[in-house]
Amino acid sequence: MRLEWLDFFRGAAVLVMMETHVVNTFLAAGLREGGGFALLNYLNGLVAPSFLFIAGFVQGMERRKAPAKPIPYARRAWRLLGIGALGYALHFPVIQLARGEWLDALRIGSQVDVLQCLALGLGVLLGARWLGERMRWRSASSWLAGVLALATAAVLAATPVHSWTGGPVVLRAWVNVTTGSLFPIFPWVGFVFLGALAGAWHGISLPRRAAGMIGLGVMAWTCRGAAFSSVSPSFFLERAVWVLALAAVCEWGARWQLPAAAVLYAGKHSLKFYVAHLVIISAIAGAGMLAPGQAWPSIAMMVLAIGGASFGAVWFLGRAPQMLALARRVRAEPVVVEAVEIEDLPSPAA
Repeated sequence: MRLEWLDFFRGAAVLVMMETHVVNTFLAAGLREGGGFALLNYLNGLVAPSFLFIAGFVQGMERRKAPAKPIPYARRAWRLLGIGALGYALHFPVIQLARGEWLDALRIGSQVDVLQCLALGLGVLLGARWLGERMRWRSASSWLAGVLALATAAVLAATPVHSWTGGPVVLRAWVNVTTGSLFPIFPWVGFVFLGALAGAWHGISLPRRAAGMIGLGVMAWTCRGAAFSSVSPSFFLERAVWVLALAAVCEWGARWQLPAAAVLYAGKHSLKFYVAHLVIISAIAGAGMLAPGQAWPSIAMMVLAIGGASFGAVWFLGRAPQMLALARRVRAEPVVVEAVEIEDLPSPAA
C-alpha cells in the first residue's frame, strides 16, 4: 500500500534536489555570499536526509504492518546492487580516463553519493531482517533495538573516521569525505535507519508520538544557532528533527488533499527523476551550453527548463515499453487487403 503523503514528501525532495544541483553547478560565485544564499543552502541540505529517511521509512512500515510477510531477499538484493551500480555509473570518470589520469579516475569513480548510501542502508536492513528470521529474533522489540543500535553506531562512528586517510581509496570513499564523497555512510546512513525506526514507530499511539516529538523539539532547541561539524552527533540530531517535522507537515497536508499531482508523480518515479536531471545537467555543462557564473534569473529559468525536461524524459521512459510493444504487434500482424471486383468500382461518369 502506497502512502500519498510519503510520495508527496519524496517528490518534493526530488524537485528541490533538482534546484540544488542547478544552483551548485551554475550559480555565480559572487552570489554565494550573504544570508539569503546561506538560508537556501541550509534548506537544500535537508534534501538528502529526507531522501534517505523516506527509503528507510518504507522498510520500517513494512516491518510493522506485515512482520510475517515472505520477503524475496534475492530479488531485493539484486535491485539494491543495481541502485548502487547506478550511483557509480553517474560518477564514471570518462574525462580522467581519456586523459590517462588513473589516480584521479579511481578517486572520482569510487565516490559515494546518495544512491550508494541508500542502497547500503537498505541492504543492511534487509540483511538484519534475514538474520533475525534465521536466528528466530522476530519480535518487534528485537528489531527496533537492532535498528536503533545501527543508527547510533552510524552517527557516533562519523567523528573518529572523518579524517582517516590510511586505507584504500575505494574504502575511504565509503567512510569519509577525504576522497570527495558527498554522502559517505558515516553519518548519512543513519538517516536510513532513522526512517526505519519512524516507519515502525508510526504505529504507536498518537500521545506517545507527540511526547517523542516534543522531546526531539526540546533537544533541537538546546542546540539552535550553533555551527556544527558535519560529522558531529549534533549535526545529525538537528537535521533529524527537521526531517521528522517535514514528514509531519506532509502527512498533515495529505489529509487536506494539498499534494499536487506533479509532485506525487515525481515521488512515484523518484529514481528516474534523479537520474534524468543529473544526466541533463551534465550534458548542458559538458557541452558548454550554459557556463557557470549565472545570475538568479537565469538559474530560475534553468530550474524550470530542466524540471520540465526531466518530466518529459520520465514520461517518455514510462511509455516507451508500451509504444515498442504496440509497434512490434502492428509489425507482426499481417496486412489484409480485400479484393474488389471491377463492377464494384464507380464508373467515370458517376
